[in-house]
Amino acid sequence: MSRYVKSYFSPNRGGADIVAGFIDRCENTIDVAVYSITHDKISDALVRAQQRGVTVRVIMDRTQSKNRWSDDEKLQEAAIPVQLGGQSWMSSMHNKFIIGDGQSVGTGSFNWTKNAAERNSENFVIIRLLYVVREFQEEFDSLWIQTATVPEVP
Repeated sequence: MSRYVKSYFSPNRGGADIVAGFIDRCENTIDVAVYSITHDKISDALVRAQQRGVTVRVIMDRTQSKNRWSDDEKLQEAAIPVQLGGQSWMSSMHNKFIIGDGQSVGTGSFNWTKNAAERNSENFVIIRLLYVVREFQEEFDSLWIQTATVPEVP
C-alpha cells in the first residue's frame, strides 16, 4: 500500500466506512465540500468529530440540501457550520472532497449516500501529498468565502 495515495471502490467495498474512518482519525480540522450527505454513518462521524473538539466546516449543494434525506440539518443541530453552494439555479456545488488536519485529502466520484455505498460504481482516493492538499485547501477556502455571500435562491 502506498504511503501517499490509496484508492477505494464501491459498491459493497466499504466506501462509507472509509470516509467515516478518515473523519474519525482527524484530530484538529475537517473541511468538507460535498454535493450531498445522506449516509448516516458519514454524518454521524462528522458529529462525533465536532463533539471531540475537531473544527468541522461543511459546504453542500443548496438544491441537494432541500432533499428530505439530506443530513445538513443534523450537522447544523450539532453546531457544525454548513454553508450552501450553487450560485444560481443553473449551477451545482458538485465537489466531493474532504481535507483532514491539513495533511490529507479524500476525493473521487464517491457520493456520500447509501446508493453510492451499496449500488453505484464509485471511487474514493486518499492523497497524502502536501502540495495536493494545499491546492484543495485553497479551493475550499475560496468556496467558503463565496458561499458565505451567496443569497438564498427561492
